Amino acid sequence: MTAAVDGGSVLLGYVHGNEVAHSWHLSLLDLVKWDASHEGRVMRGGFMAMRHGTGGIVQARNDVALQFLQRSDAEWLFWIDTDMGFAPSTVDRLVAAADPDTRPVMGGLCFVSKEVELDGLGGFRVTPVPTLYRWATLGEDIRGFEPWKDYPRGQVVPIDATGSACILIHRSALQAVFDKFGTFYSRIPNEGTGQLLSEDLSLCVRLAALEIPIHADTSVKTTHFKPQWVQEADFDHVHAAGGGGWQSEFQAAMR
Repeated sequence: MTAAVDGGSVLLGYVHGNEVAHSWHLSLLDLVKWDASHEGRVMRGGFMAMRHGTGGIVQARNDVALQFLQRSDAEWLFWIDTDMGFAPSTVDRLVAAADPDTRPVMGGLCFVSKEVELDGLGGFRVTPVPTLYRWATLGEDIRGFEPWKDYPRGQVVPIDATGSACILIHRSALQAVFDKFGTFYSRIPNEGTGQLLSEDLSLCVRLAALEIPIHADTSVKTTHFKPQWVQEADFDHVHAAGGGGWQSEFQAAMR
């Protein structure tokens, strides 16, 4: 760890393959322009890109987190996955919602696309599910993470886990995890099922073991680019709900 930390600075980190989403690219350009004309957090903290090769995403995330601690003087690490869309002010808003002592881990509002049933035509019906998780009893003697589907809107809320698609982490939290476990994102088994947790949920388990709180600001909204099958039933569902009312709501949220 470097001798002096640049307070308020943010290192923007991401792992990547050979392609990134166009929405991510445009969002990143807008964020850089915003940052340069406002607080300059990323301008001071810098960028760290890590290509995931044979070691996969887990190793790439571990490498970025370790290099953040050992080679950077930035106070915060901001993860943003390369299939995300996000507002220019995302970093500043997460920093404003976070606190090094009481809220050292602050996620944005992200969704995954969950396949729920076969569509009868070779594909699946899918639905968005928030990546805000609470520890719950999922079955007899089985404990695990359950998505918080009725999460409070537009608030900073405590959670038990979240993904790393859009998340701000204070260096003190990552340092504590590394000092205790010698790793950050290496996957660990769910104690109830024995199945391996994802790398980002594995980090959350380690944070919880150290009693480091995790929060999310559900006013910091994102998009997540995922392929899906669409059909008449989906059209009818949106049309029955009133149609295009989401446009103005989302545009306002992304400013």
